[in-house]
Amino acid sequence: MSKPSTSLDLSIVLPVLNEAASLAQLYGELSAALATLELDAEIIFVNDGSSDDSQNELLRLAALDSRLRVLQFSRPRGKSIAYSAGFAASRGPIIVTMDSDLQDDPHEIGALLDALERGADLVVGWKQGRVLNEPTKAIPSRVFNRTVGALFGLRLRDINSGFRAMRAEVARSLDLYGDFYRFIPLIAHSAGFRVAQTPVVHRPRQHGHSKYGGLRFWTSILDLMTLRFILSFRERPFHIFGTIAWAFLFTGLGLEAYALIQKLTGDSFQSHMAAIVIGALTITVGTQMLLTGLLSTLLARPLDSEVGRTAIDITPRQASDDPLE
Repeated sequence: MSKPSTSLDLSIVLPVLNEAASLAQLYGELSAALATLELDAEIIFVNDGSSDDSQNELLRLAALDSRLRVLQFSRPRGKSIAYSAGFAASRGPIIVTMDSDLQDDPHEIGALLDALERGADLVVGWKQGRVLNEPTKAIPSRVFNRTVGALFGLRLRDINSGFRAMRAEVARSLDLYGDFYRFIPLIAHSAGFRVAQTPVVHRPRQHGHSKYGGLRFWTSILDLMTLRFILSFRERPFHIFGTIAWAFLFTGLGLEAYALIQKLTGDSFQSHMAAIVIGALTITVGTQMLLTGLLSTLLARPLDSEVGRTAIDITPRQASDDPLE
């Protein structure tokens, strides 16, 4: 991540995927909101390999306003990679994330910043109005949020909200991959940062369609289970492998001891061959699990390919522009 600039109040990071029809209005609303708040900000659009006219529209807007920066992926990489690229390029001490589909109101940025001023490290925008506008999303979201609270102890009304504000050190600590961008508040909370929420307006989509299908709830549950596992054992994978290994080893040793005792009491090994074979197999599996746990401890880190993670900065340059760090 670039070093925070002393002349910037914040960086705004917006992933873009086929939102060409929304970008001009979004830029106008962002400009008006920043003028009202009297904030010096950079606006970083991360074009995630859009197949529509988003790239040309972003370049047109960037040519009009030196605050805009455009990062480009040659193909869709997903929101986690898009956020990571935006965070790495950001220079402000505070980072705001929001969607590019006009459902997030830029004038609510002030509410997020106020919550940061009250001591939070990351603030989630709790979107109001979803029950009326999108009941098929609101009900599963409510169930999901309660599941998150039960598993992680973090009570939020809208964990999946992409409208957030965070301190730069929070963004710098995130290692996002897959679909874990949904769980940025959980990851920050698990790292010891203070997470809060504040109500914000949720607006209906004006252009295009949602990028999420009906399976999102179920895939989110699977991702949540994966995250719970990673957060519990990422730094100590031997705990999970070791527990399983000892269960196999004790079972195998018990079976072998049983066969030996029967032999010493006058029975034959042949009559207990099944116990001997199963015991040997379980001891072998237990030993392999132990070695796997030791190896995992050495290699413990998210396994995500670095290929294609770097976005190209295609912002039009003006003669007066300062070079980026």
